[in-house]
Amino acid sequence: MTFNRKLITLAVASVLASCAAPPVDTTPKNPTSVVTAKFSVNGLYLPDHTGKQTVYTRENMRAIDQKAEFDSFYMGWADYDITNIFRMTENLLWEVDHDRETYRECKLSGCADLFENFMAKTQASSEEEEEYETYEERGCAVTLDKNDFTVVATNSTRQIGGLPAQEYTATWVTEFKDSAGKVDLNLLQFVFWTTTPTAEMTHAWKVHEKATDNYLDTVGDNNALVRLLGKDGYKAISAFSGDVEKTDKMQFNSITQKLSTIEGYPLSVKMEWFQKSEACPVAKKKRADTPLDFSQGLGNAASSFLGNIIKDEADKIVDGVVEEWKKDARVRYIYEVTSVSEKQIHDSQFNIPNGYTIDDRQ
Repeated sequence: MTFNRKLITLAVASVLASCAAPPVDTTPKNPTSVVTAKFSVNGLYLPDHTGKQTVYTRENMRAIDQKAEFDSFYMGWADYDITNIFRMTENLLWEVDHDRETYRECKLSGCADLFENFMAKTQASSEEEEEYETYEERGCAVTLDKNDFTVVATNSTRQIGGLPAQEYTATWVTEFKDSAGKVDLNLLQFVFWTTTPTAEMTHAWKVHEKATDNYLDTVGDNNALVRLLGKDGYKAISAFSGDVEKTDKMQFNSITQKLSTIEGYPLSVKMEWFQKSEACPVAKKKRADTPLDFSQGLGNAASSFLGNIIKDEADKIVDGVVEEWKKDARVRYIYEVTSVSEKQIHDSQFNIPNGYTIDDRQ
């Protein structure tokens, strides 16, 4: 066979392979609540990225497909395409990584290092983001001096996904004061756009609420939020995020009572965290205050002194830029529902894809 004939043979084989029919999914189909959404995350504490999410829910199982891309070229390695599959009856969670074609298997309450790995991945990934430090890490003793939460119906309206939506805003202000009277001001702002639920949205609420009940019955107290808030508190947070419908049982404190005044199915949720930090200030030592070193001669000492003065002025400029940064959100998260429906979905959506290998079992 000549070289040209080999090339032709390879080309024909490639075309035939590309035309081959994809594997046929023969698993049964069953009614499933399907919610699609898009989201974006940015701010000083997290690298900018956007993504899409599809949530498949039945009463005893849920699969959350999520795919995201980071804006920065240098963050391309952190792009992800994952599915978390919750099997309530089996007390099982599969974390599926489609890029690596692997999965982790854990109890329904979650894998041990899920959050730690994500934070390490995002916070250590770029020099452009600031690093968040707790008061304990800073050695700063503070007291909660103010804690105000308000919800307002703005009466503003707009169209989202072809549906009429009404705006609500929620504002949460906290002030933490140190022993010297210096205050850290935290402002959490939420903007909700809600719509009168359609029949499909109402049905989705009911399916999701049953799935949440089954999840809570299985995990018990083996979940940080459940331990902190209790089951009703956890469901109140789920209602707050639009996953289940609000009920009187969820009014477990003043905050959720105010959130319960938000009517309708949330189509869009925007959260921003702003912060003004003045508690436990760390004094910056001026470069020019550094003792002069005459060991290398008078000329070098003078040059070093003048150089430090110039660097002090540069520091002032940098500090000015940092003050501008502090006007921006520490974290900004926007989530927008693009569709809510009930569909006939293959059972394979709630199982490990064929050919994927296990990466860890906990």
